[in-house]
Amino acid sequence: MNIPKYPMDFNDSIRSKKTSEEDLNHKINAEIEKMIGFMNENHTNNHSVAFEDVLIIIDRIYEDDDSYFEISVAKQHSRGIVR
Repeated sequence: MNIPKYPMDFNDSIRSKKTSEEDLNHKINAEIEKMIGFMNENHTNNHSVAFEDVLIIIDRIYEDDDSYFEISVAKQHSRGIVR
């Protein structure tokens, strides 16, 4: 297994589709809803999805007697591939 080294083995993720910023934001918000629904149904603590040049990461955070979701959205992120 060849683990990529940052930054030389990583490529910038650039959106190649003709999606408007408004449509992309709508897609991001819909995906976040779907991801949180999946996490609640399956009792998972983290979930990530990537599409076009977007990466969404959601973590369930437990603090004291409470929990909440922390959502990270990255556009035009860098990525590497391990095969």
